[in-house]
Amino acid sequence: MKTLVINLERETARLAHMRRVFAEQGLDFEVVKAVDAKLLSPEQLKAGRTGKPRFYELGAGEIACFLSHRKCWEIAAQSEDEFTIICEDDLFLGENAAAIFGDDGWIPEGAGVVRLEACKPKTLIGKAAVSTVAGRKVHPLRVARAGAGAYLISRSCAQVLHTNSRVFCDPVDQFLYSSGLFYKKSFGIYQIDPSPAIQEVFLKNDRVLGSSLFKERLHIEKGERKSSISRILFRKIYRFFVKIIKKTKREN
Repeated sequence: MKTLVINLERETARLAHMRRVFAEQGLDFEVVKAVDAKLLSPEQLKAGRTGKPRFYELGAGEIACFLSHRKCWEIAAQSEDEFTIICEDDLFLGENAAAIFGDDGWIPEGAGVVRLEACKPKTLIGKAAVSTVAGRKVHPLRVARAGAGAYLISRSCAQVLHTNSRVFCDPVDQFLYSSGLFYKKSFGIYQIDPSPAIQEVFLKNDRVLGSSLFKERLHIEKGERKSSISRILFRKIYRFFVKIIKKTKREN
């Protein structure tokens, strides 16, 4: 089971950080060259803003982030390994993370995605654990608030995600855990608790690596609050009713 780490070429300090963190646990990884937001073409920018332009306009960093994960999905979809771990380059690993990153015997049958990171606000998980590994439990994932910093994906699920993300309009974390209902019918989605990884942005202590994407999201959200509050409310109401309609169809 291979691990892919997304890294922007000029972010050498972040890559050095990841090599150090992984080496401490005897782990290695393959580097996937991140898509550079500064080099996006007008066509690429437009592609990330055409799905639901009235509800949310992705920033260039969010589009580049999504495209970077999509590169990883393509690699995972073509891999000989049944499972691939995908990480961003600002992670810290918990105790015994090597037991999780280095072995796939704990992965529940039918799993498509297993979320490996902690975030804030906390995720909502099912009460009953379906598996255990290194003193941690694997639960069905109900709701994830934010973050795509570390997750495991199956080859077949990666194929589905890659095929169905040629056009996208959500940040990659929302696509994975909130809006990607199309793939949740076919694959199990899980969360390890306690999580073996956390992104620096969610740590309480002073951050060293920084996050341009996090700053961009804050800027976008601040601008939306000032000029487009009605659009945000409309988007949330729209998604709420879409979920109800889909649930009704399933029940019928």
